[in-house]
Amino acid sequence: MTERLSTLLRDEAAALHVPAPDLTGVLVTGRRLRRRRRVAAAVAAGAVVAIVATATVAGTSLTGGDTGARDIDPAGPSTGHGAVFTLGTTVFYDGGTAHVQIDDKAIKSTYYTSAGLLVRHGDNNWSDGGGPQRYSLVTEDGTVRPVSVTTEDVVPGVDPTQPYLAYAEVTGGTVEVVVHDLATDEEVARVPVPDATSWGGWTAPPVALSGDTVYVGTDDIMRTVNWRTGEVAETDEIAPGYPNIAGGRAVEPADGQITVVEVATGEVLLTVPRGESYLQLSPDGRYAAMNLPDGRSVDVYDIDAGTKVTVDGQSWDYGWSPDGDLFKVVKHRVVTCSTSTGECTTGDVTVPKEGGGVDPTDLRYGNQTFES
Repeated sequence: MTERLSTLLRDEAAALHVPAPDLTGVLVTGRRLRRRRRVAAAVAAGAVVAIVATATVAGTSLTGGDTGARDIDPAGPSTGHGAVFTLGTTVFYDGGTAHVQIDDKAIKSTYYTSAGLLVRHGDNNWSDGGGPQRYSLVTEDGTVRPVSVTTEDVVPGVDPTQPYLAYAEVTGGTVEVVVHDLATDEEVARVPVPDATSWGGWTAPPVALSGDTVYVGTDDIMRTVNWRTGEVAETDEIAPGYPNIAGGRAVEPADGQITVVEVATGEVLLTVPRGESYLQLSPDGRYAAMNLPDGRSVDVYDIDAGTKVTVDGQSWDYGWSPDGDLFKVVKHRVVTCSTSTGECTTGDVTVPKEGGGVDPTDLRYGNQTFES
C-alpha cells in the first residue's frame, strides 16, 4: 500500500478547488443494439493512447504535443503498487501478496482511485445488467468500506487521481449526473442533463470522469458536465458514443485509422492504422498497449517518452498496475512486465485456487471494466 503521508497529501490537495481544464474526449463503440451478458475484453472497446514526444515508431505516425502539463506525475491511487486483481469475491493487491474479501456474491469490476480501490459487485459478475450494482472501497490499510451507492445497469466513471465516483441515473425522465466522494461517502454533486434523451442499451448514459468534467455518452452529441459549477455543454470536436478517457486523452476513429487526441485541446497526437488492433490505455494515460498483426506480441508505448517495448501475448491478456506496468496471472503466479524495459518477471506468490485452475471468466484485472 502507498505510504500514509502520500494519502494525507492527496487528501489535502483534494480539499483545494483548483479548476481543471474543460476536457473533451470520447471513444465511439458500436454498442447500439442489445447487451452481451458475458465477459467482454476491455480492450475491445478500443481504449486510447497518445504520444506526446515527436517520433515515428514502427510505421506509426506520432506528433508532438505540449508536455509542460505532464512533467509532474499525478498522485497515484492508494491501492498499492503492483498487480491488483480479483478472483471470485477475493481482492488481491500488492502483486497478489495481500488480499481482502468482499461480502457479496460476485465482483463485477474494479477501479483505481486516490481514495483506494473501488470494487463494483453484485448478484453475479456481469458488468452489464444482472441486477443492482453495489460498491465497496478497499482503503490503503486493507479495510473494506461499503459505499452508500447502488446503481442499476450503468457505466460509472472515475479519475485515478481523485476520490470520486461519477455515474448517471434517470429521475422523473431526466438524466442526472451524480458525483460521490468515496473518501467521505457523501454525494457532492447532482446535475440535470435535460437534453440527454438517447444512448446505448444501459438504463442511463455511460459516463467518464476527468478532472472536474463528466463526459456523458449520448447518441447525438458528446455532452460535458462541470460537476463543480453545474455547467452543461456540448462538443462536436469528438464523436458521440461511449466515452473512454484516461489521463485526459481519448481516441477517435477516422478514415480507417485511429487518431488519438488530447481532450483539453483536440490536438491529434497519434495516428495508427485501425486494422484488427486495439489500443489499451493505462489508468493514468501514460502507457498504451497495441496488439501486433502476428497475434502473439504487444507493443507498449511510453506516451510521454515517445518510446516503445514489445512483450509476448495479446493486450487483453494483461491488466495494468496502478504504476503503469502490465501484468497477468499465469498458472497461479503473477507475471509482471515492465513498460519501460519490456522485461517480465514471475512472482513467488501462488494465487489461491480451487478446483485446480483459474477460471478466466472469474478473473478481473484492476481497472478493466468489461463493459460490452
